[in-house]
Amino acid sequence: MFKRIAAGLIGVCIMAAVPAYAQTAAPPSPKALELAHKLVAKTNAANLMQQLIPTVIEPVVQKLKIVNPGREADVQALVDKRLLPDFNTAMVPFFDAVAATYADHFTEAELGQILAFYDTPAGAKLLTEMPALLQQTMAKSKTMLPPVLGKVMNDFAAACKGEGLTVPQG
Repeated sequence: MFKRIAAGLIGVCIMAAVPAYAQTAAPPSPKALELAHKLVAKTNAANLMQQLIPTVIEPVVQKLKIVNPGREADVQALVDKRLLPDFNTAMVPFFDAVAATYADHFTEAELGQILAFYDTPAGAKLLTEMPALLQQTMAKSKTMLPPVLGKVMNDFAAACKGEGLTVPQG
């Protein structure tokens, strides 16, 4: 159960960190790291994670409430008092790593251009709409991906068996 939470959070983190392509092998400059931290802050990555974490942990919280009848309020209080703050604290190094990744992949000039984009009307709208876009994307992925990915994985398992490979169960 907790492994699924971790897997879900990893997926959320990947969605929050926009992939980029490395340009140089040199370590990022302090200025690039500063700009990258500004980019992480500007994109409200921490706020997005705070909005997404409850969605990811909700199945576990519901199971805890089910196996602790009459103590649902205690479970929720512990989630609010302990689990959510602990997640927020644990995410700080992640956001530092995201900033370092941006600084590794973008030059100072590019980081400045990206930050400037977010100050345009289109960039500001993207920032405003991003939480709803991510929520809608996650909702669609929950309904659309399992059957699609299930078929792909079943077809792949059949292909493996057709090649005489052993397919692990579970």
